[in-house]
Amino acid sequence: MKKRITGMLVIGLVVIMGFCMNVSALTFMDNSNNKIIVKKPFKRIISLYGAHTENLFSLGLNNEIIGVSKNEAYPPMTMKKPVFSYHDDAEKFIAARPDLILIRPMIARAYKNLIRELRRAGITVVSLQPRTVKEMFSYWKKLGMLTGREKQAEKMIKDFHGELVKIKSIVKKIPLSKRKRVYFEAIHSRMKTFAPSSIAIFALKTAGGIDVAKDAKSRRGTNIAEYGKERILSHGNEIDVFLAQRGAMNHIKIRKIREEGGFKAIKAVRNHQIFIIDEKIVSRPTMRLLDGIYEIGRILYPAYFNDISRFLKKRILTRADFAEMFVKMMNIRLKTPNYLHDIKKRDNTRHKYGEFKDVDYFGDRYKYIETAVYRGLFYNVRKNEFYPDLPVNRQSVAYALFMNFDLPDSFTPVAIKDVKTSYPLYTQIEILVGLKLMHLNSKKDFLPMGPVSGKTAFKIIQKAKKELDKD
Repeated sequence: MKKRITGMLVIGLVVIMGFCMNVSALTFMDNSNNKIIVKKPFKRIISLYGAHTENLFSLGLNNEIIGVSKNEAYPPMTMKKPVFSYHDDAEKFIAARPDLILIRPMIARAYKNLIRELRRAGITVVSLQPRTVKEMFSYWKKLGMLTGREKQAEKMIKDFHGELVKIKSIVKKIPLSKRKRVYFEAIHSRMKTFAPSSIAIFALKTAGGIDVAKDAKSRRGTNIAEYGKERILSHGNEIDVFLAQRGAMNHIKIRKIREEGGFKAIKAVRNHQIFIIDEKIVSRPTMRLLDGIYEIGRILYPAYFNDISRFLKKRILTRADFAEMFVKMMNIRLKTPNYLHDIKKRDNTRHKYGEFKDVDYFGDRYKYIETAVYRGLFYNVRKNEFYPDLPVNRQSVAYALFMNFDLPDSFTPVAIKDVKTSYPLYTQIEILVGLKLMHLNSKKDFLPMGPVSGKTAFKIIQKAKKELDKD
């Protein structure tokens, strides 16, 4: 009798354990209508879409990512990963022994044989691509489920919402009468814009822009919408700003938009209000969408989105502080990483995007540092180190102004006691002092290595801006 009871208990325990295991398995439908069952976190992942890769890193993964799509360059660790393509044979994927391959519906539709072979090999293939911001949050949660990073996914969502609150508080200060009406171009050659529900239009509206093409209709359920030149021109006198994304689908330049037949009828074109923005920060469902929103805000309302008040309180500016302050005061467009093949073309003796070992590329400062360095605003930058927390010195400020502004050739020669003519930055310092944009002390010394306060830097840059405006 005892044995029978014990046996029944064991069987019952097995059934309960099996039931619990089934309950703990997570399931969802992917964007290609496949049921995905997650029994345990995947540990060897190949990502065939840059947004997937970027989000995996944002979830705190690194070693688990064993392959990425070609030409991706953010975050910088991506560039060190093996590269895979949907053009590759299934054998290449199988040899890498992945347990998960992340794709997009476009790949699922166009490369059915490859996907079929991968699944036959026992590899889980998941197709994901959100179309709206609401879907983006759900997508982050699914990535969290796949990787065992549910808490990190929830934190991403919380952090994103927190930043949106800050942005909305900025936009709230902008009078409705000053809100800009914007045409947001997706593909110039076909005169396409974005669907009203798209991530890009969400970015535009969140930054305080008014979409003039709100009547656009989505193309086959995508983020892209047909519009046409005639409809664009019908809004000609309403368009305050012509904004275009640049990316794989739209290799566009301001000149091409300006010279497009009939576009002189557009107010933004006549007023030189044409701007290009990287599609990677306005169309991809990643945390960098926040960068895109801020960048659109800086384009539309620079006085509101380029706040530098916190720097004015600093007695000593760091190099990172000065980079951000200068980029904001001059409203310089942010530098986003090119695709990998473009980065590799850069001279190996010079700094390439993502090479600074002392800069946090998941932080906020890196984008201003990289922008300033790319614009050549810092003298003699080392390839791998920027020294962001060292004080910026007076000669660095002089150099940045010299490189950024088209300064007059004529200036009053002045004797500088502590800077010899053989000094590497003598010319730059002499011109800035000669134009009275920077000053000597009572002993006629420039003090090139002296620190700079926030207020001093602000006054110098403001004065230089006024001199430039005169010209």
